[in-house]
Amino acid sequence: MNSADREDAFSAKGHYAVSCDLLPTERPGNHIQGDVLEILDDGWDLMVAHPPCTHLAVSGARWFKDKRDDQEAALGFVRHLLNAPI
Repeated sequence: MNSADREDAFSAKGHYAVSCDLLPTERPGNHIQGDVLEILDDGWDLMVAHPPCTHLAVSGARWFKDKRDDQEAALGFVRHLLNAPI
């Protein structure tokens, strides 16, 4: 299920559902184009997050030693999401 389908499913149940991405939405609907870190404190009830796994996935473990800075930045992003007041 992609984020648009999830938004539709929540909306169909009467919830106000919004997607947020750095990229524009590919279809009409409630969408915030921007950095999710800027809206984490806006009083949300639920967050379904899919942080990029480029620098975190174990499938790339053989390159971990060469990507420590990228990994730390990715982990910092995940920590912001985990610590959001939601």
